[in-house]
Amino acid sequence: MNVELTPFVGFGQIKFGQSLEQVKLLLGEATESTREKHEDGTEDVSLLYGELGVELSFMSEDDFRLGLISCYAPTYTVDGQSFNGMSEEDFLKEAKFEDLTQADDLSELKAKDYTIDSKGLSVWIQDGFVDSITMFPDHIDENTVAWPE
Repeated sequence: MNVELTPFVGFGQIKFGQSLEQVKLLLGEATESTREKHEDGTEDVSLLYGELGVELSFMSEDDFRLGLISCYAPTYTVDGQSFNGMSEEDFLKEAKFEDLTQADDLSELKAKDYTIDSKGLSVWIQDGFVDSITMFPDHIDENTVAWPE
């Protein structure tokens, strides 16, 4: 069963801006959870749901509200199309986004990062194949997020 990603909102009942507790009520306990403290005093908490092929990240600067969704499974779709697992060549042919741009070429990692700003998406290519799609909430400016309802 495919799961449609809704740009700037989330997927299914999972929405940007939800708390850790809200997400756990909807999805249950994560397969794996990590907490990372940064030098600037901020923290990130990530919940990996292996069976769903998704990682959800919560940042202290957003009061630990859901601020990043990374999808690894081919069941996640954008505009009805699945990209995960697709070769980079096929992805570039199939992805019909006018603002698709290559953000980074990390040849030392055999990786590339493409962005689609109109959808709030980042597409990570690893070893020539789409490895993941990461979604971001809509930002009004650098410091203000427009959380979905």
